[in-house]
Amino acid sequence: MLSLTIPKLADELFLRPIVISMNSLALSALMSYVMSSNGRIDWRPITICVTADILAIGADHLKDKEEEFSLDRTTTNDPCITCWFIYARTFLTANAVLLALVLCQCSISTLLTTVMFVVPALLWTTPISFKSDRHQPSTSAPVLVIKRIPGMKAIFNGIIRGCGIYAVVFSVLSGSGNLISTLPSPWSVVQLIVWSTVNRSCHAIMTDVRDFEDDMKAGVPTIPVLLGSILKTKVILTVCHMLVMLAFIENTYIMGSCLFAGFLVWILGKDSPKKAFLFSSHSQSLFTILYLLTR
Repeated sequence: MLSLTIPKLADELFLRPIVISMNSLALSALMSYVMSSNGRIDWRPITICVTADILAIGADHLKDKEEEFSLDRTTTNDPCITCWFIYARTFLTANAVLLALVLCQCSISTLLTTVMFVVPALLWTTPISFKSDRHQPSTSAPVLVIKRIPGMKAIFNGIIRGCGIYAVVFSVLSGSGNLISTLPSPWSVVQLIVWSTVNRSCHAIMTDVRDFEDDMKAGVPTIPVLLGSILKTKVILTVCHMLVMLAFIENTYIMGSCLFAGFLVWILGKDSPKKAFLFSSHSQSLFTILYLLTR
């Protein structure tokens, strides 16, 4: 049986990046709406966040699948499989072009803000070699992968998708003079940043719960592996969600999102289907859409 199939490639290289990026679409739309002085949703930060998300996730998945493809001799000469990698690169190139076109419509501060958050997302799986002597064998040179530093995956996800989206929306609206001074009730800047950052960080850890057994065997130092227990990890994640809910108890949308995320922490586990974890990635989206539909 082939380890790489067309449905699997279609899911990993196209469907999954698009579905996950829909969280960035919902969150950037919410921020654009509540932070705008004219009460309208600006399409520019939404497009920037969605295309950047697809690029980061898609490039990561493409790299993994290309490595898997190169090691699988049963598929290396399969023209159908090879074509899907070409489609994936074309898809990512189209997103990069669209991102560049949108950035051309924004101020230099938006460009710098986008670069500041997108570049780390693209490089966090890139091995960094500390080889000082070019004649030194590559096998003996120490190599650092930022993603493999304990806790960095969760931190990066939280900062990039939480703080990063806010920073992009802020720079676009301030550059066009449409930034509101005070957000409408029940929202505040602190709520948006803290809620988004914690939610994204917790979701990143939930994906490590999904891969717990494989990471344990491979010695990957994820938080669940370091804790040595899925139960301990779930307790910590639940506490994080409940603390955010209690901190912003006056906001029913955040409260509902945190309760839903906490519920998913205990429903999903290492034996759950991989696609089921997409619900965890959208624990914010559902309540964001609910708020926008009631306006």
